[in-house]
Amino acid sequence: MPGELNIQATLSRNSIPVMNVEQLVYCLLELRPGETVSTGSNLPLNLCLVLDRSGSMHGSKIESLRDACSLVLDMLQPHDYISVIAFNSRNEIVFPSQQIRDESRRSELKAQINRLRADGGTNMAPAMEAGLVELRKQMSVSESPQVNVGQVNRLVLLTDGITEKEKRCLEQADQAAHIGVPITALGIGKDWNDKLMQTIGERSGGEADYVSTPEKIRQHFARTVQQMQAVAVQRVSLNLRPSLGIDIRNTFRVFPLIARLQPATSPAGADRAQNVFLGELERGNGQSVLVEFVVPARPAGSYRIAQIEIEYDVPQANLTGQRASLDVLLTYSHDPANVSPPDARIMNLVEKVSAFKLQTRALDDLERGNVQAATQKLRGALTHLLNQGDTELAATVETEIANLEKGRMMTSEGRKTIRFESGKTVRLSQESGAKDR
Repeated sequence: MPGELNIQATLSRNSIPVMNVEQLVYCLLELRPGETVSTGSNLPLNLCLVLDRSGSMHGSKIESLRDACSLVLDMLQPHDYISVIAFNSRNEIVFPSQQIRDESRRSELKAQINRLRADGGTNMAPAMEAGLVELRKQMSVSESPQVNVGQVNRLVLLTDGITEKEKRCLEQADQAAHIGVPITALGIGKDWNDKLMQTIGERSGGEADYVSTPEKIRQHFARTVQQMQAVAVQRVSLNLRPSLGIDIRNTFRVFPLIARLQPATSPAGADRAQNVFLGELERGNGQSVLVEFVVPARPAGSYRIAQIEIEYDVPQANLTGQRASLDVLLTYSHDPANVSPPDARIMNLVEKVSAFKLQTRALDDLERGNVQAATQKLRGALTHLLNQGDTELAATVETEIANLEKGRMMTSEGRKTIRFESGKTVRLSQESGAKDR
């Protein structure tokens, strides 16, 4: 089926000077669903909301949560599946996995949501496990990970507190990844473990975010449903095969969120290849990946530095295991007039990734108690942020640097903002909001 996936590879420089030393070259890979799959109907959704209703959720938090759940129910189509698990010290199935079907059922489910009340402690792992049980009811699960094609599965996890048994939460995140269920892990307020929630999102193949005020729960829930409804291509994997003498130093997803991509075990006979699982591509967005190549000294001429292969499924067309490939070519030249200048868009993304890495490492330094190293890295990140014109995040970083230099702790709000905003190449506030029905 031609035209179901658009792939573009752009080098930071198409031609480089002949030198006697190694050089760095960045390659931006942009993957977008093609027109032939961007106009079809939405895939069916299989969604579970796992919601904290502990005592600290009392007041505006639980009220906003009920409102956000009602919005989700309004956004779902009759053939979509939805389940809701609520937890405090124990978990309860508010309602099991079922289709919306009609307006009568939608209203009935809203009534059950509106009975949610806040009390008790926080024990998240059993609720995550119960949520995966509900999702599996609508899935053809085999022993191989990421096998479910033809529907979009997601678990949305929201909490405002520190949970018991964090290790069990991570085990559930690993189980979610195994059966192909990304988790959208959301924390609200300031008294929750941001590192835990970030790890849950990453290990499940999903994402995590900071909900700064109760009113924004609605925005985050709507965004998740919109993302699910936009999925057009599934089980996307990227295989990078560098040519002899070429090394891959780093691979980062840079859109829609910045994240270091960890390669899986290379295929047999391709020890130097890197294979990374990208998951789903959304209509109108897709994903972009930045690869950092180290290229050796070579005589003048054009060379293939890597072969890129993409494997993917297109459920709407009943296509599985489709493949597309392209070669990445680089020219070495003696003539300075033929050496291309750096691509400004790619170098801007490199700067964003540099700021992200510095902020992430600074938070790791703080966890180890190395305040001086953390402060130094935050200062480096601040320079990158100011160069990008990201004044809002830069202001937060500058405030937290001042706190550290005065011997104070980093504020909870500042730490969470830095952890989650640093990876966004598109801000949540810039995305279109869902309209009420």
